[in-house]
Amino acid sequence: MSAKLRPVGHLKTLVNGQSELDVESGFTVRATLEKAGIRSELVALVMVNDEQRDKDYIVQEGDVVKVMAVIGGG
Repeated sequence: MSAKLRPVGHLKTLVNGQSELDVESGFTVRATLEKAGIRSELVALVMVNDEQRDKDYIVQEGDVVKVMAVIGGG
């Protein structure tokens, strides 16, 4: 059972520049991020199949999970 994780922007650098990773379904987005090497607190927006979700969403088989980073400035 698998799904896709698509990090956007500088989050890609945390996964060796990959724009898409195969991930195991059945875990929360938060756990999926940690397994991929992305600290969940760096993620500001989670989109699953083009719908906004929170990090407690359980990833289902076939889901496409796009994550976007917190943006800082000053």
